Amino acid sequence: MNSFVTKETIHIGVIGCGKIAEKHLNAYRKLEGVRVTVTDIVPKGEDVARRYGVGWHPRPEELLVQDGVDAVDVCIPTPAHADVILKALENGKHVFCEKPLARNLSEARRIEQEAKEAGTVVMVGYLYRFHPAFRFVQEVLQEEILGEPYFALFRLGGRGSHKAWKHRRETGGGAGNEMLVHMLDLALWYFGEPRSVQPLDVDVVLKEREIEGRRVQVDAEDLVVVKLESQTGVTILCESDLITPSYMNYVEIQGTNGSLWTSILEQFPTLLYCKEPRGVYDRGQNVFEFPRVDLFERELGYFLECLRNGTQPDLNSLEDSLKLMSILEEIFSQGKTGGERT
Repeated sequence: MNSFVTKETIHIGVIGCGKIAEKHLNAYRKLEGVRVTVTDIVPKGEDVARRYGVGWHPRPEELLVQDGVDAVDVCIPTPAHADVILKALENGKHVFCEKPLARNLSEARRIEQEAKEAGTVVMVGYLYRFHPAFRFVQEVLQEEILGEPYFALFRLGGRGSHKAWKHRRETGGGAGNEMLVHMLDLALWYFGEPRSVQPLDVDVVLKEREIEGRRVQVDAEDLVVVKLESQTGVTILCESDLITPSYMNYVEIQGTNGSLWTSILEQFPTLLYCKEPRGVYDRGQNVFEFPRVDLFERELGYFLECLRNGTQPDLNSLEDSLKLMSILEEIFSQGKTGGERT
């Protein structure tokens, strides 16, 4: 089976109509050569489709097998990912899936096998790789501007309390799936697969939440702190949580020739300190500012580009996601909350 789409207009079936799906629909409106149909089991999906001026199909199981649909965009809770993705691949559809790929490594490997047999594109939504500040970090590391890195800190925090399922283990919630995966993905991108993984803390700090006007008891972790060591000996700390009142994010890297600090938040500058000048960067503090960008537009635009070119993605590939799932499973098999996440 050919892994590219030759039609002038690519037909995307968006599975789910929640908050993340609306961000995807807004991005598709800015992209050329794409037609979108939304499907969901909840009635509000038709209203969402109408608002964004896209097609509506009331039965997801039919859209997954419908001729003329080239790819599906999976925007539903994690426990349902594997079944939907496998069904789509069985019917020759390309797949974009919001992170994480699946509940566990076993499901992810089943998807990998089916994708190989189908010969189609599968891409997973770790959108931070598309931010110019984080791309800048990758360039600085590749050009060895910092010398030899030896320490890195990745931080991502948010308030949570948007939906109850995001705070329950049985529905795939928690700071691991919601937040930590983004930081682990950047760590893998920058430093490769780690040689050791050590969870320092996996905890439920806020055991009761006010969600949609009512008090809810929750059991999914809202704080995760992990220590990794890269193959080259870089010590990496990743902290992610759902207890920070105001969204917070930054990446800090220390090396033998200096320091680098950056964030997705546009109110913060990117700081590159060099002990000695290297490349185009001066000795001392180099300050940069990156504008706000629509990461969903960039990410989904890249997915469509892969479909048109018949190429597997270099960014956010299925292989990347399996490596990340393996690390995540190791963290939660050791962590305080214990056990494989299902």
